Amino acid sequence: MYFVLGMILSAVVFLLLTLTGGEMGGFIFLLILAGLIGSLYGENQKLKERINNLEKFHGIDETSEFNMDDEDIEKELEQYIEPRDNNK
Repeated sequence: MYFVLGMILSAVVFLLLTLTGGEMGGFIFLLILAGLIGSLYGENQKLKERINNLEKFHGIDETSEFNMDDEDIEKELEQYIEPRDNNK
């Protein structure tokens, strides 16, 4: 929905700039669009960096989760099973 609204809004802005400024209005629109895309890309990179820092802080490592041997999986599961058996 926001994509469609953004497309309609950008078309209207482009039309207004082109009608009022001629060819220069279209060029100004492209400059504004390039700045907006660059800004969004920068914010996206900042968010990715913050997520990576949070994952490091909490000890989340994707590679270790998916490359576990069967023995490692069994040991981890036994850690969760043993406390329940001791309570009975």
